[in-house]
Amino acid sequence: MERCIISKSGVRVYRDYRDNIIIDRDSKVLAKKASREQYRVRGVKLSRLGSENSEDAETWNLFRGMELRNQLAEYYRAIGVTDKPSKVLFWGMDSNTAECDETLRLVLHKVERWRGKRTEPDVVILGENTVVFNESKLGSAGTFVNAWGSKKRFTKSHGIYRTKSHGIYRENAKPYFSNSFIDCFDVEGRRYYQLMRNLIIGQTYAKHIGKEFHLVALVSSKNESSNKDRFGNRLSHQEEFDRFLSYLIESSCCHLLTWEQFEKD
Repeated sequence: MERCIISKSGVRVYRDYRDNIIIDRDSKVLAKKASREQYRVRGVKLSRLGSENSEDAETWNLFRGMELRNQLAEYYRAIGVTDKPSKVLFWGMDSNTAECDETLRLVLHKVERWRGKRTEPDVVILGENTVVFNESKLGSAGTFVNAWGSKKRFTKSHGIYRTKSHGIYRENAKPYFSNSFIDCFDVEGRRYYQLMRNLIIGQTYAKHIGKEFHLVALVSSKNESSNKDRFGNRLSHQEEFDRFLSYLIESSCCHLLTWEQFEKD
């Protein structure tokens, strides 16, 4: 039996997702993630972690590798943070025990008390004094990537990030974003949905555990943003990220890094 199945779009997907993992491939965290997110490839039910284009697999390979090799200090240096890591969460789960972080779960419920699928942050690095939320986006070389936007149109549920609900205050965008962002929320909120969501959830989480918050957007230098400026010119990821920063009341906690910064020879 072949190890891989080729999807209709030409992407290789491993029958055993562990063949797509280069470090700690038998982790309980990966096993839970693999069982939760599956799809059919030419009629065969497979884990999305097995796709050669899986951002989650690459995220695990990078961050779990740095954690096990005691190289997370290198990541801290890249964002100008001095700290010592104490725990790493992958999709809300402790990297060693696969137990869900209860405080994060409670914060997600507080911020996003609405029906529907709720996704955990890709990677959370907990240090002695800081907490770093990481939003990973890969994409093929030479392509144009909508790195942080919501693919679906906003619904009333997304309004929780902008408004009060039933007279009860819930953490929303107003404490962190300028009025210009709030005024065009249905456009810019959707454009930067993943960054906005991680910022609000991360800041709330950091307050609960008494740590300084940082947000990292991780992209590939081999592709560009699919968005354009007002003259119709394609934006780089940096230019698109800078636009997001321009909406923030305080932006010093946000950082843009590339996968290529951590590639080893």
